Amino acid sequence: MITPVTDSIRTDNTLALIRSLRAHGAMARVDLAAANQLSSATVTSISGDLLERGIIVERPPSAQQLGHRGRPKTLIALDPDAACVITIKLSINEVRFTVGNFCGELHHSDTQAVDTLALTAEALIELLVRHIDGLSQRLAATCGPVASICLAVQGIVSPVRGSIVWSPAFALRNVDIVSPLRARFACPVQLENDANCISAAITSHPDYMAIPNLAVIMLGYGVGMAMLIDGKPYLGAHGSSAEFGHTKYEANGALCACGKRGCIEAYVSDYALYRDAHTLLPLPAGDSAHPSEEQMQALVRLAENGNPVAKQIFAKAGHVLGTGIANVLALFNPDQVLITGSGVRAYHQLAPSLDQALNDALVEELIGQTRLATYGWDHDMTCMGAIQLALKAADHRLVQLDRSKALPLA
Repeated sequence: MITPVTDSIRTDNTLALIRSLRAHGAMARVDLAAANQLSSATVTSISGDLLERGIIVERPPSAQQLGHRGRPKTLIALDPDAACVITIKLSINEVRFTVGNFCGELHHSDTQAVDTLALTAEALIELLVRHIDGLSQRLAATCGPVASICLAVQGIVSPVRGSIVWSPAFALRNVDIVSPLRARFACPVQLENDANCISAAITSHPDYMAIPNLAVIMLGYGVGMAMLIDGKPYLGAHGSSAEFGHTKYEANGALCACGKRGCIEAYVSDYALYRDAHTLLPLPAGDSAHPSEEQMQALVRLAENGNPVAKQIFAKAGHVLGTGIANVLALFNPDQVLITGSGVRAYHQLAPSLDQALNDALVEELIGQTRLATYGWDHDMTCMGAIQLALKAADHRLVQLDRSKALPLA
C-alpha cells in the first residue's frame, strides 16, 4: 500500500517537531514553526494531536517572558514520562542496562557482572529478557511504557540480520539476538556496534551536527570506528563496515583479540598496551587481559613522569594509530577525524608519534583540510548514544500509529 503524500509529509513534520523539542527543550509554537520552516497552522495542528495523545505537555510562560510586553507565549515540551527506552551495553564480563526517558535523559542505570564468555545463546537471551521484564515493571509508573530497545555490542554485528557476528565478550558466533527480544516485547529492537552508538551521541551535539563527513575513532579496551558519509552512518552491505581496529598494521605482527595478527587494535587498545607493559613496569595487580582504569592510569602516569619504557610503548601505539588514520584520510577524505573513548587519557603521549606517522605516510595534499581532534570521555557515551538511536526508532513508531489511539506500547 502506497502512503499518501500528505500523510508522509505530516509524518516528516511531526518527527521534526519532536526532535526539535528533544534537542532544545520547551518552545513556543511560533518559535517551533520558525525553527522548522513550517506554518503556524501546521504546528498548531500537529501539536494539538500530540497534546491529545499525551506525547507533549503545555507549560506556563516563564518568569522571563512575564516581564516583557505583550501576551506571554505558552510553551510546549515533550512529556518525559510519555514513554521510555531501554538500552543494553554488552561488553566483556559486564552487561549494563540503562533507561532513557522520552526527552532523552538518563533515568536509570544498572550494571551486572556476568561471565560473558561462558554464556550460551539461550542463557544470554534469557538474561536479557529477565532484566528487561524487571525494568519494565519497576519503572512503568515513573517513566512510562517501553517504546524501543537498543543493544550496543563490542565487536562485529549485523544490524540487518539482528545478530552478533563476533565479539570479544562472547564465545558465540552469529547469534540472532534481536528476533527473540522483538517477539517478546513487541516493540522496535535494534542492534548496533558500540562505536556507532558513541558516534550517535557525539553527532547529537550542536558542534558536530553539521559535519557531513566524520570519522569517530574509539580507543579503549578495543579500537572501533564509526563513519558518517554525507551526514549518514556508513554501515556497509551487512552492517560491519568501519572495523578500523581490525585493519592491518603489519603481517604476522602482535596478536589481536580477534585471533589474527597485526591488527591496529593489537598495538593501540588497552589490553595491548598493558600486555606490553605489565611484565616490565611496576603496575597495580589485576587481570592483565582486561586491565582496569586504575591500571591504565598508572601506566599513563609512568609515561608522564618520563619512564622510558612506558614512553616507548605509547610512542609505538601512536605510530600505529597515525598510520591507520593516514589510510582513513587517503580513502575517505573526511572533514574531521575525532578520537574519543577512555583511551584518550593517553592522547598526549600518543600525539607526537601519531602526527609524525601521518606526515610520513601522506603527501600534504592527501592530509588536506581534515581536522584531527579529541572528544573528552568524562562519562561512557555508548549508552547515551544508544538512547538517541532507540528514541529515533520510538519516534517513527509513535507517529505512524493511528492518531485516534493513545499510546499502545509494550
